[in-house]
Amino acid sequence: MKITIAYLPEEQEEAAADLVALRQLHPRLKVHKSDAHPPFKHIYLTIPKPGMPTDTWKST
Repeated sequence: MKITIAYLPEEQEEAAADLVALRQLHPRLKVHKSDAHPPFKHIYLTIPKPGMPTDTWKST
């Protein structure tokens, strides 16, 4: 599963709170942050398929 969160700099605290909540639900969550599209900031979240070992999982 892939999730993208796009936010403005003034919404940083809310985006961080959402990230904390998602990490509690999905401990194996991989996170990538980007500032490539100003004024928006993005957080890209990738959750591996259930049952897939984390040591063999490759990020796409």
